Amino acid sequence: MTDYTKQDIIDELLKISTEPKTREAHIIDKRNYLVAILHYKFNMTEEAISPYTNLYSRSSINHAKRKAYELYILGDKLFFKNIDEMLKRYPCDFNKLKVVINKYTKSENKKITQAPISIVLNKSASRRLNSYMTIKKISTPEEAVKKLITSVLKLWEE
Repeated sequence: MTDYTKQDIIDELLKISTEPKTREAHIIDKRNYLVAILHYKFNMTEEAISPYTNLYSRSSINHAKRKAYELYILGDKLFFKNIDEMLKRYPCDFNKLKVVINKYTKSENKKITQAPISIVLNKSASRRLNSYMTIKKISTPEEAVKKLITSVLKLWEE
């Protein structure tokens, strides 16, 4: 379906949002993609989008639309896998839309604020990461790697 309306997106978003809140990426990515279409393609405000989602604050809607846009622009493979069904039904090329990341900075300074990074650790590195997580009481590898990278970058900057 290449021709769709704002109401088509709203109806799809309502279907997703009637489910209980979840942290499952495949659901969140679909919701965020639809939110981004409503905002960037149909120029709906965050406040106008909110009633059609299970997100209740303007900042949550803002985060959802930006996250979808950033993952789309970065070409994140997992994101595209998660939204494949939505992308076929509701294609939207964010590259062709006029998207403003932050209206208070000059255009040459507009940068993507988050970057998903995928890595594969060998057995030894995995064991060391698990040990680090246990000692630091960190529950997920993502949190542990983020903390390690942040610490190393602070040291590097000094």
